[in-house]
Amino acid sequence: MQNEKQASAGDSTTGLKPNVAGLLCYVGIWVTGIVFLIIEKKNTLVRFHAMQSLVSFGVLIIVINIADAVRGWAAGTAWRWFFYPQWLLANLVFGVFLTITIVLWIVLMHRTYHGRLVKVPLFGDLALKLSAKLDGISKEDFEQEARCLKTQAGPEQPSTPLAKEGRRILDKADSYFRSKRSSRIASSAGAIAWSVILLVFFNFFSQYLAFYQGETVDGVTKWNIYPLLTQDFRLVLPILNTTLILSLVGHSIAIAFDRYILREIILIVLHLLSMAAVLTFLRIFPFDFSVIPSAGVATISPTVAVVVLALSAAVLGIEALVGLIRLIITVLKQD
Repeated sequence: MQNEKQASAGDSTTGLKPNVAGLLCYVGIWVTGIVFLIIEKKNTLVRFHAMQSLVSFGVLIIVINIADAVRGWAAGTAWRWFFYPQWLLANLVFGVFLTITIVLWIVLMHRTYHGRLVKVPLFGDLALKLSAKLDGISKEDFEQEARCLKTQAGPEQPSTPLAKEGRRILDKADSYFRSKRSSRIASSAGAIAWSVILLVFFNFFSQYLAFYQGETVDGVTKWNIYPLLTQDFRLVLPILNTTLILSLVGHSIAIAFDRYILREIILIVLHLLSMAAVLTFLRIFPFDFSVIPSAGVATISPTVAVVVLALSAAVLGIEALVGLIRLIITVLKQD
């Protein structure tokens, strides 16, 4: 009786192979998830992929749209300076959840096509419960049927020599990663020390970011200090402090839990936060170069500052993108 049930569950309404149908469930995110829930009536595995696509990407898209609406509202209101923290938080949530959505989309399509039954944390359990309830069976029976069908879901597995070669390459990469632990610890320790220095400086000694000019009177040199930061710097300080504090926490975690994927995720998030801080400097531009006595220096300084900030933001964005691509490739190669 159980064999008949499993055989029936393996049939497909669409006539597509389970791995191809599962891939299509994720291609159009929650939209194709709904489509396959409607048109696929038999295959348990495909219905699970469809429900997981609907639940996972449905929730993520809702969060992204809410964050996008909040940041648009905060930027458009006449009191946008008052709602700057909300605008900043909304941008952070928008960027983080958009990144999660893109990575999850790619990973689910790749692994599903290659016959891997991937259950997304939280969303996967909810999808199992909803699918089982929709089909009128228990969650345990539904999950067992899906796992029994997993062997039908993907293309042929690589030959034993090829699998061994892939494992050898991964083992070599892991060995190389472990051998570089001391340099990673030194890098993270340097980042932590630098973050502490910047936190102290910008919160207590920011007035010393200034133009200094010496003036000698009767053989005594007096230094005149012309602060370059305006009162608008208080609008930049929240994101600057957030970035530096998270840098402290992130690099501490990277040292304590020395894992490649964890470290890459931390670096990507920190690069995005740093880019947001630099862009905030550009948007608010809390500098007053007119206090510089030299007219030539005062004229050219704003342009130099804009160029430096823009290049810094571009470099941070490129580093985050490269790290994301490298992380995706690493995750995909785990198979």
